[in-house]
Amino acid sequence: MDLLDEKFRKVKLLSMDFDGIMTDGCVYTDQDGKETVRCSRKDGLGILMMLKNNIDVVVISKEANPVVSARCKKIKAECYQKVEDGDSKLSILKRVANNKELTLDEIAYMGDDLNDIAVLKEVGLSITVADGHSYTKKICDYVTKAKGGEHAVREICEKILIAKNIKLSF
Repeated sequence: MDLLDEKFRKVKLLSMDFDGIMTDGCVYTDQDGKETVRCSRKDGLGILMMLKNNIDVVVISKEANPVVSARCKKIKAECYQKVEDGDSKLSILKRVANNKELTLDEIAYMGDDLNDIAVLKEVGLSITVADGHSYTKKICDYVTKAKGGEHAVREICEKILIAKNIKLSF
């Protein structure tokens, strides 16, 4: 087993940004200012498979948006919003890790942009998406084949489960 496979096997918590990871990074706004985003149902099923196998999932988002809350509630992921910067994201993740009695080495984080770098540098498995910022691609352990919002989260969920020899099923 190589080092990357070992990192996937050790994951006990998958944490991620929302915009650009669960979405394609675009926001749709109607004439009344109501925002909507596009998310992958396949990502949602991947997260539910993780939870079914006792691997926690946490979303940490800069945006405070009801769409983020609604999606996280539906997929049963913990959600922290209105996080000002990367250092704040890292502080939240450290608190979550402490509460769950995990080390940062047991945590994977998916982030796509500059405000995710502080977290990406500290976790056991750092991941960005195919269309992530060029700098995140340089520092991450793994770059998904899929773009954000196009089943990248599902790709990672399956890689974690397979690394742990857990059958892909729901």
